[in-house]
Amino acid sequence: MMNMNHGFCPLCGAVIPVDLSKEAMICPACGRPFINAQAITADPTPAPQTLAFTKKEFSTTPLSDLEIEHGVLLRYKGKNSYVILPDCIKEIGSNAFLAARNLRNVIMPDSITKIGAQAFSECRQLVKLRMPETVTLIGKGAFSGCKSLTAFTLPFGIQTVASDTFWGCTALKSIQFPPTLRRIETNAFHGCTALLSVEVPAGTVIADGAFPAQTSITQI
Repeated sequence: MMNMNHGFCPLCGAVIPVDLSKEAMICPACGRPFINAQAITADPTPAPQTLAFTKKEFSTTPLSDLEIEHGVLLRYKGKNSYVILPDCIKEIGSNAFLAARNLRNVIMPDSITKIGAQAFSECRQLVKLRMPETVTLIGKGAFSGCKSLTAFTLPFGIQTVASDTFWGCTALKSIQFPPTLRRIETNAFHGCTALLSVEVPAGTVIADGAFPAQTSITQI
């Protein structure tokens, strides 16, 4: 008897149906075998939300939708809600997804190491973003105005949360910081009125005005 769920393929990031009654299966998107538990653990996606997207949106985003130069994504030109970036991209440039109205989900490959300033600024429907641990730098205002984000986990290599990074993310309730964090700059979380408490690694320098006045900060 099949026990179906949906999750991201741990190899290519595609959203796929997963039979939990089996230990492993072959991804229908990339054709590679994987352990089923890894697909669910990586980032489970409930079936109703997944089914809201078209089959086309589960595939890697076509290069025609992407303006790429020397490995840098300069601009996303598509209109899909669900974007899976190819591994030829090494960096997401400044303003690459600026005000992308339909954008709801983004999956980045492990090849990406940098996200430029205001890269996803004003993406007001963005609710989920898979960012690899290879990312070590996130520019100023990268996610400012992303009013649908409720939770975010920063990659392990991030040492600084730049100013204005999450400015105006009014639905953000949870932020997970890596132990490598060293500094949170001014206005990094300005206007994040739903962020009532945070745990910050001990020794992290927190600039004045980095968090809203009502946010309780605990250093651990």
